[in-house]
Amino acid sequence: MKPRIGLNCDIEELNRIGESGRTRSRVWDSYHRLISQHGGTPLMIPPDVAPAEVGSMLDGVLLIGGDDYYAALPYEGDLPSRFLAVHPDREKADLQWSRFLISSDLPVLGICGGFQVLALEAGGRLFGDLEDETGSTLIHRRKEVDVGPLPDHPIRWHGGLDRTPAEGSFQVNSSHHQAVAQLPPGWKLLADAADGIIESAVDDSGRMVGVQWHPELIPDEPISRAITCRFIEWSRQQMKERD
Repeated sequence: MKPRIGLNCDIEELNRIGESGRTRSRVWDSYHRLISQHGGTPLMIPPDVAPAEVGSMLDGVLLIGGDDYYAALPYEGDLPSRFLAVHPDREKADLQWSRFLISSDLPVLGICGGFQVLALEAGGRLFGDLEDETGSTLIHRRKEVDVGPLPDHPIRWHGGLDRTPAEGSFQVNSSHHQAVAQLPPGWKLLADAADGIIESAVDDSGRMVGVQWHPELIPDEPISRAITCRFIEWSRQQMKERD
């Protein structure tokens, strides 16, 4: 039997001309293919399903990437110029899932925005816009939303995570203008970029790992593959302990 991996969903408003407005929950297929490719069974969970309703059925949870969270803003006032909000129902659900996961025993893989919201709820702090707040000139995002290929850049992998490589340099993709500015208490830095932006971290138990890049789009890249395989193996162990 394969470990069952829950995936949170994005929400999209559809308002075509001449049609009544409709809303749908969705997940890019690259996320559930990532899970399937590495030996898990992906289960997509819409935002109106409370974690307590399904948590006992799961062996692990993947928090997907997405747009920006209002909760991520470390200040009041004008929104960052590049702010693109997730649907309010998704933000509410993602915050609820993060709180649930932090107090659970489930293995977690947070990708991009999923890493950010998890770190925020665990007691970390985020950059509302890393370019404005840090002055970084390293390219972390496309200049226009959804136009052209994702940029990439090297990261420094510091090692110290079971089932993954020792320290070294890896080339990963990048699609974000927000980022984790300060890790939650007890979390350990796993990787950073040349400008010091946090690219990956793990909690003190080892069961919650976050990455700032998108491994679902580069599943065969070495560090992405290692982290995903580790997540599935931790979830498999959770399945065996539960059964």
